[in-house]
Amino acid sequence: MKKIIKKPLAVMMLAAFTMYGCSSSNETTNATAMDGTTMSETAAMGGNTMDQNELEVLVVEEQVMVPVATVDITALAMNNPVEVNDMFEDLGDTEQYDVLTLARTNPNLSTFVKLIEQANLVDDLQRVEELTLFAPTNEAFAKMPKDKLESLLLSDNVAQLSRMLQAHVLTSEVTSLQLEDNTRIRVTDDSYIPIESRMAGNVTLVGGAQIVKGDIEASNGRIHVIDNVIMPSEDAREEGPLRY
Repeated sequence: MKKIIKKPLAVMMLAAFTMYGCSSSNETTNATAMDGTTMSETAAMGGNTMDQNELEVLVVEEQVMVPVATVDITALAMNNPVEVNDMFEDLGDTEQYDVLTLARTNPNLSTFVKLIEQANLVDDLQRVEELTLFAPTNEAFAKMPKDKLESLLLSDNVAQLSRMLQAHVLTSEVTSLQLEDNTRIRVTDDSYIPIESRMAGNVTLVGGAQIVKGDIEASNGRIHVIDNVIMPSEDAREEGPLRY
């Protein structure tokens, strides 16, 4: 069994994107923006490794969004039944599970998993060969403005929910050590999720959300538990902040 890193460290983007460090601003890769559709895999990744500045992209095609029923906010858990530091400690070998199954085993991630199902992203996640999940806890969703969360739960807003959740999944396995300061994840051609490393690498922030338990290894990737929901916005330009 590989050891789970417990020290606090500070997305699935089923669209093409590239992670850049400050030293490689000239390298660009087109990203596919999503609007009213979900995604399915049409080609395998070009490789399973990530160099210092770039993530391998996944080629996808758009599909019509499947209608779903509205979820009542009262059906979502807003508290963490387990202490964050104790998450997954009862499983022994976490690598016997794939990433999504591993997320389902922990009650602190029940709301995140439910929303993935609501957004019809389960099949897409299972098609990806390797992935990294930035998983917000139940209490992270409790921090969201209630009206914003209620809006995302409406049946007419499945596409918006899907886009938000995709900001929490990378289509390759990325360790906490690879989340370097001033790195960014491309969402669209001019929209990014920044990554910040603080306190000598002991705190890592992804889009303002802190990794509170990192590097929980699964059979096809890993989970980094975060304390806030990542909300990329069309207004999140290269130098601009992310906001709800």
